[in-house]
Amino acid sequence: MRKIFAAIILILTALIFFKLTEEKIYISAEIEHNTENIASVDAKKGTPLAISFVHSVQKTPVIEELEFDGENFVLLRTKYKSQGVGLPFLESDGVFYEDGGWFIMDEMNRSIKKLELRTGVGTQLTINLAGQEFKLYEKFPAGTKIIIEVR
Repeated sequence: MRKIFAAIILILTALIFFKLTEEKIYISAEIEHNTENIASVDAKKGTPLAISFVHSVQKTPVIEELEFDGENFVLLRTKYKSQGVGLPFLESDGVFYEDGGWFIMDEMNRSIKKLELRTGVGTQLTINLAGQEFKLYEKFPAGTKIIIEVR
């Protein structure tokens, strides 16, 4: 009986440890060599991530839609309101079409381990992670480094 009880305790302890050490997707800001965690969610396969901003040259909205594949972030598509410098347009970038006033480059399938972004003047950097919206431009000054990674 003691061996069974000890085995059950060992299994429960292992499960609790595993749950506490699960990987998470973190959004953090680097400020004067310090890191401030903004948000975290469990790093589950299929977790959606969207990066929205106003293009610094075109001055029109851009939305990059990604998904966590269990190891990396995968850029699925980029949606934008005007074509121009810095926006995908090549046939090799994916499948291009227009829908509802948006230009969409779909099926991009670019794997990215870690995302490093910066807030900018007038760019309105916003992150949507697993349904939670973070308007980083309202909280951090222009030039703040934003990191999205799994730890």
